[in-house]
Parts: sequence; C-alpha cells; structure tokens
Amino acid sequence: MRLRENTFAKIITLIVLLLIPIILLYTLSMQTSMKVIEEEVHTLQQKDITFLADEFNKSVTTLTSLGFLLSEDIHIQKLQTLHLIESAYERNDERLRIMERLRLLNVSQRWDTQYSILAPANQEFVSTNTYLSYDLEAVKELLAPVWTYQEMVTQNIKQQRFVRHIVKPKSKLIDLDRAGIIVEISFPEEYIIKDLDTFKETGKGDPFLYHLQGETIRNKTSNQEMIANIHQLVGDGVLAPGSRNMPVSIAGKKYLVTFAHISTLDWYLVDYVPIEAMLQPIIKTQMLFYVSVLLLLIMSVLAGYLLYRNVQRPISLLIRNVKRLQEGNYSTRITVNPKNEFSYLFARFNDMAAETERLIEKVYVEELRRREANVKQLQSQINPHFLYNCFALIRSLARLDKKESVMMMSMHLAKYYRYTTRVEKLTATLKEELQLLESYLEIQRFHIQHMNYVIDVPAHMQQLELPRLLLQPIVENAVIHGIEQYDGDGLIMITGQSNHDWHSITVADNGVGMSEKELQKLENELLHVPDDLTGCALWNIKQRMLLQFGPTASLSFAIRKEGGMAVTLSWRQRDEQNQ
Repeated sequence: MRLRENTFAKIITLIVLLLIPIILLYTLSMQTSMKVIEEEVHTLQQKDITFLADEFNKSVTTLTSLGFLLSEDIHIQKLQTLHLIESAYERNDERLRIMERLRLLNVSQRWDTQYSILAPANQEFVSTNTYLSYDLEAVKELLAPVWTYQEMVTQNIKQQRFVRHIVKPKSKLIDLDRAGIIVEISFPEEYIIKDLDTFKETGKGDPFLYHLQGETIRNKTSNQEMIANIHQLVGDGVLAPGSRNMPVSIAGKKYLVTFAHISTLDWYLVDYVPIEAMLQPIIKTQMLFYVSVLLLLIMSVLAGYLLYRNVQRPISLLIRNVKRLQEGNYSTRITVNPKNEFSYLFARFNDMAAETERLIEKVYVEELRRREANVKQLQSQINPHFLYNCFALIRSLARLDKKESVMMMSMHLAKYYRYTTRVEKLTATLKEELQLLESYLEIQRFHIQHMNYVIDVPAHMQQLELPRLLLQPIVENAVIHGIEQYDGDGLIMITGQSNHDWHSITVADNGVGMSEKELQKLENELLHVPDDLTGCALWNIKQRMLLQFGPTASLSFAIRKEGGMAVTLSWRQRDEQNQ
C-alpha cells in the first residue's frame, strides 16, 4: 500500500515529526548550556589556581620581608661585633637572644623556615638549624639574590629547597668576605607539596609547579604521565605558560590546563582537569533525555503497530480483496479472523463475494454463448465475401482459357475452404493464417501480374492463437484497393513484431493508398455498425479482435511515406493479459 494510504506510516511519520523539533531544541539548549558552563568552569578553575598561587606569593613575600627586617634589626647586627665582648658568657647570651628571636619568627610562619645569619668579619654564625655551622664557602656556592630552587645538604642529607640570601651592605654582594651580615632564608619543597595535596583534595585537578627550565614539583599522588605530556606540549609550543587556561587534547581526551604565575619564585602553578568530568552531570542528563526520547519512540511505534495490526491491516486486507473483485477475481475470500469487529465485516464480504461469483458465472456462460453465436455470424459474413471475389476471378481465367491457372487457383481455393469450413474451432495459429494468405495471394497473382508479396513473421510468433480469417480481408483490401489500381510493380508486405507480451501484424502495400480525408472517413465508419452502403469486412475484424483479446486490442491505419497503406493489428494474448 502506498505511504499516503498507510495509517501506520502516517502515525510513525507524525511521531517522528513531533520528536525532531523537540530533540533539535533540546540539543541546541544543551549546547548553549554546556558552552556557558564551560566558560564558568574556566573562570572558576582560573580563580582557584590563582588563589593558590597568591597564597604561595603571600607566604614567600612574608619570608622575604622578614629576611630584610632581620638584616636591618639592630640586635641581629650586633652579631658583627660579638667578638668585641670580652665575657664569653655575655657573648653566648647574646647568641641565645638572637637565636630566640629567629625561632619566634619561624613559629609565627605557616612554613617551617630555616633562618641562618652569618657575620664574615668575625665568622660568627646563628641558625634555627642547630646542626649547621659557619661555612662561608657553601654560602658562596648557593648564593641566591633572588629565590632559587637548589639542592642543599644538611647532615649529609640532600634536600631540595627554595633559598634566598640578603647581604648587608648590598654592595658587598660580590665580595662576601667583607660583608657585614648575610641572612639566608630557605624552606623545603615538602611544604609546597603539602599545599598541592590539600588543594587536590578539594577539587578534581592535579596541581603541580613548573619552571621554564623544565623542573617540576608534583603532589604526592600526581599522574606523572600526564605531567610529562603537558611538559611536552609546553616544549612544543602548544601550551604557553603565560596564558590563563587552554583546552588541549591528550590521548584522545580533552583537558583544561590552567596556569598561574608565582612571581616571587618565578615558577608557574599548573593544574589540569578533564573537561568531560566537569560536564559529566550535564552529559548524564543529556543521555537520560535521549534514552527517554528513544523509549518514547519505541512505545509510540509499538502503539502504532498495535493500531496498524488491529485496524490498518484488516482495512488493507479488505481493500485488497475488493480490488480483486474489481479486477474480476470473484473467487477471492478473506480467511483471516481478527476476533474483533472486523470479523462480522469479513463474513459479510465473503457472503457478498460468493453471491457475486454465482451471478457472474451465470452471466458469463450466457455471454460465452452469445459471443460464440456472434463469431459464427461474422465468419459467415466474411466467407461469402471472399468466395464471390474468387468466383469472379475463376470466370475471368476460364474466359481466357487458362486451364492451368484455373486448376492452380481451384487447388488454392480448395485449401482455403478446407481451412475455413473447419467450424469446430473458432481460432487458428498464426502459421495457419499465413498459409491461408499465401494461397490467397497466389490466386491473386494469376489476376494481377505486376503484384508480388513478402511474408516475414518471426517463428516464435507463428504459434500464437488468432480468430480464423482475421488477416485475409485486410490482405484482400490491399490487393484490390491498393495494388490492382496501381500501374507500377505492386508489393504486399506481411510482417510481425513481438515485444514481451505485446504482438502486432502489419499488412503494408505500395499501391495507390488513401488521402488523409479518406482515411479519416474510414476510421469514422469503423465506429458504427455497417449498413448496406458500407463494407463490413474491417468492422468485422475489429469486433472479432475486441471479442478475442479484449479492449486493449486495436486496428490502426497509416499512410506510408513510400506510397500505399499500412494496416496494423495489435493485441495482447488473453492468458498473458489476465496474469
């Protein structure tokens, strides 16, 4: 059934058309929401990482300020003149006061910082680390006017620390042996690692510190492979530490990488988070919506199918069987029992079809009898018409004393009437009809010396069934009205063509032909029952064609460009037509 007639298809199409704008609007809304959320996440991530970087800056700035305060403290500067105190007890007591001052400063800070003060002039040394001793050469190797990340050795233990030296006066920075006071401030990387761990626990990132020279300080549970990938992207120029945040793709996944500059240390705080993890709730909501739409579509299709099965299919079945009745198949019956209201309708249809079949069979038998009577009547009209012409020709030949010709014509005439008098069968094969035409044309050649003929019909067509004496009147008209009145060499051409289940026979001549006006008059005469003033041969042929092959059969005429006329019989075999 065509789509426009199918209720099930209409229902599914309507459901899909309703769901499409909903899905499109939801998808557009989700895309807008995800874009807004991504921008918000970028901002929040930048704020978080900037806040941690600011905390680092504050702590380091405080340590730097304390270092400068220590270098300016008058009590600390007494370390330069400590050797001038004669009493050893007083010198030790002064050292203890300086030590206590350093410890008080250390306790007040968030990080456990190591403060060391050197006086190169008298080689005095005070430090919060009691295990350290005066070592100016070591200070010279580690000298850091700004905060640097270096490896320091304490009690034969290597440790990575951030360190800075403040030299008073500043002019002695290049000549430490003559410096008055050298203040060394340092703290280990473990405190930065602790802050990174604390920050990681409150979020979904993996923060670490990165230096442009390639050094990194990672939290304890960091993903070293991811940090190596980010390091590689920075080295390749894909990521620029000076930027705020950038989305990148690593191992097929998208990540948001955020940078914040720790100006006091000249390091960068870096954090990365998977974008999918941030958008996971929205993605889950989106998937839930699509699954719900899919379930709704499935349920709608199921409901449509139930409607189709219980309503559309019975209606379609009824329509198909009504069409079969319309096409003439009166034996059709509906055997399906849908066990609903359609059961009664199908039962009444079967009763109607049975009654119609009974009436049609009765009418059909009567029609066959009437058709057989009409065929015999038409045949009886044609046979005398041809016989009269033959007798006239025999008389002419006898008058000319052409005995051999009379004998030959009599033999052909006998063949013809032996064929035509077989009334037990109203049809014949095309091969038998062509043999009859050959006998007829041979007879006519005795009368018309300038006439010749050609028969070209494919072998596979010669077994087709035709009404008897269907072609002979057409050939007779071509001879009498076309060739007999023609002064030149006359030619009768009988050809056949077959295209699938359609067949045609054409009888053409090169005789005098007809004008357009005469042809139109002839075609109009064939539309009416002939009377005493008009011929009946062509009308009989047309009627027999229609009776034998149905309304698709035709008898057509054409004026040939070469001269003469062409008459074509076209038909479709009834057994092929009914298939």
